[in-house]
Amino acid sequence: MELYTLRYVLAVADSGNFSLAAQACHVGQPALSQQIAKLEKELGVALFARNPRGATLTEAGKDFVLRAREILQRAQALQAEMSFYAGLRKGSLNLGIITSLQCINFGGMLSAFCGSYPDISVNIVQEGTHRLLDLLLDRKVDLAFLNRPLSQLASSLEFVKLGEDHYSLAVPRVHPLAGREEVSLRELRGEHFIFHQTGQVAAELCLTACRRAGFEPDIVCRSSSPTTTLYMVQGGLGVAFLPSEDFHSHTLSGVREIKLKERIVKEVGVAWRRDAASPLVDAAVQFARESNDRPLLFLFSPCPSCCIIEPFH
Repeated sequence: MELYTLRYVLAVADSGNFSLAAQACHVGQPALSQQIAKLEKELGVALFARNPRGATLTEAGKDFVLRAREILQRAQALQAEMSFYAGLRKGSLNLGIITSLQCINFGGMLSAFCGSYPDISVNIVQEGTHRLLDLLLDRKVDLAFLNRPLSQLASSLEFVKLGEDHYSLAVPRVHPLAGREEVSLRELRGEHFIFHQTGQVAAELCLTACRRAGFEPDIVCRSSSPTTTLYMVQGGLGVAFLPSEDFHSHTLSGVREIKLKERIVKEVGVAWRRDAASPLVDAAVQFARESNDRPLLFLFSPCPSCCIIEPFH
């Protein structure tokens, strides 16, 4: 008894006609009739009552069709399950990441993933959040580790939060506010600011916070590098909003970190297309969730041999 024969029986039962069933199954009518007759002989019962107008199920045929549908459904489910495992044995995964992932354990996730699936090739591109969103929508990357934008995410994307960046104020040690433990945003009106680059989520977030506090920041310089920003603050060019993690990983004696009374928080997580779910994507997201409770900075994590980090062209 073959699965394709069960499909032939169901096609005749659904259409009530051998010729129509043959067309639906893309086989010749004689071949279909022959296979069903052979099955009936094996079973020792007639499944159909033939007549000039078509075919109707016998009582045995009705029972057979019920069981046959269950068998085919289970066979399809089994095939889908095996395809899931087959998809994790080989292939490639294209990841996009922002240039700094300080608050999530990306390195730990990647090491664990590549250790579990050594035959999967992982390709990594580094871009800003908005560019990564475009690459996701254009199907150029499968997953993207990025900042959650202030604007609404496209409905075709899923996003899972993995961590948060909490912003503080960086000031020179000779600044009048340097002795303070905490400062309100309203007190920063009139300060010179070193801001993130235009278009970065951090720039949008901090600009919005200043405007809510009632002032437009006086931006004298922009930088995409936390290290460069801290050196400019140390040199007295201005003050800057930076994630607290940046103060811990870039210690400069001439810079003081001051907490903000108002919360400026940036969500960091992983995004993917809803219609692009696959065993690899599901596994990578799961590894990201499980690995994130082990604090390890990506910048100081060894890159697994299965990974290729390259600029996007």
